[in-house]
Amino acid sequence: MKLLGFLSKDAVALGMKSVGKEDAIRELIQVLVDQGELGAEKLEPVLASVLEREAIGSTGLGDGIAIPHVKDCEHITGLTGVFGRSDSEAGIAFEAIDGKPVHLMFLILGGPETSDEHIQVLRKLAALRLNEHFLRFLKGAEGKEQVIETIQEMAGSIA
Repeated sequence: MKLLGFLSKDAVALGMKSVGKEDAIRELIQVLVDQGELGAEKLEPVLASVLEREAIGSTGLGDGIAIPHVKDCEHITGLTGVFGRSDSEAGIAFEAIDGKPVHLMFLILGGPETSDEHIQVLRKLAALRLNEHFLRFLKGAEGKEQVIETIQEMAGSIA
């Protein structure tokens, strides 16, 4: 079962090391490669697709949150993604709309014919983004299990 319709329980990256947008997106895609959900040869083409989408407008939504995503990507099958958190006080320079660094990221990758699911996931995340308790719990979660529990609990409230 995928959380929020796209996130596997293993797709959580805490303590991200990246300080910039491109490196952060690469770091999250690497999680999918490491899990075997994405072939290593697809890392660069998928990264290019996500960065192409970012060139249209930043997915840094403000308040320390970014939702980089791409839909109808020929290098992806189905819908998948990763949650990442930077624990650094400096965060990630993501060119967010409020100019502040990002600490929480949801990367969403959609293959062909996943547009409807992709839009549903974006709606769910938009709703969760407005929940200050959800954001506080994600920021303060001690490990992957607490992150997963928080997402599962809050996702049930918006289904």
